[in-house]
Amino acid sequence: MASLRELQRSFAAALREPGAGCGVRPVANLEIYRNNTDHSFRSALELGFPVLRRRVGDDYFRQLVREYRGRFPSRSGDLHWAGRDFATFLDTHLAGGDYHWLADLARLEWARESAAVGIVADAVGAEALAALPAERLEHALFALQPSLRLVESPYPVFSVWLANQAENASPVDQSKGFECGMARARTDGVEVAVLEPDVFSYLSALASGRTLGEAMTHAGLDGPRLTQVLGILFSAGLVTGVSR
Repeated sequence: MASLRELQRSFAAALREPGAGCGVRPVANLEIYRNNTDHSFRSALELGFPVLRRRVGDDYFRQLVREYRGRFPSRSGDLHWAGRDFATFLDTHLAGGDYHWLADLARLEWARESAAVGIVADAVGAEALAALPAERLEHALFALQPSLRLVESPYPVFSVWLANQAENASPVDQSKGFECGMARARTDGVEVAVLEPDVFSYLSALASGRTLGEAMTHAGLDGPRLTQVLGILFSAGLVTGVSR
């Protein structure tokens, strides 16, 4: 007699594969479950990746979701996380083709989705730096908004995403090339914004745990530009704490 775990695994496989069985009778009952789970999974990705869906069309999007689900079945009871590996799947599935850039578009849309469930912490102002001794300033560590997600791509995926917030958007010129930016939760929704490369580089360094001075070197900032970049970070409410 099959164990409970074996029955659960065979039932999960049968929900994804029409040819698989798991002992459920009548078979029509299993088909109802299969259709419901398929629809729920696809709907979750349609909500999470609306621009990608718009760019490829409904039929191809359904095909992508079907193949993705076969390789990356949901392992959470919360369908919000169903698209966690979609960009990874597209990286391989579209590798070497003209549409490989769609993987980075998916990465941006997932950054927005994951930011959406992040918390909005209280931000600190530039005066937090003034509380540090001058000799310790370069060793300062920054805490950033927990929901902050940073995305960079050799393709203009931010321009594509922003343009496609309107219906019937025209294709974006791919020759625009590299773009970088962020997604982060706000009290009024999720913000998606393009960042200057040096601001992105500085933020990425801070997010990885580098000090103010180390991040300055990493991003290639001189003193005046550092002052400008810090002003951008504090005015945007991205910094939630400064420690030495």
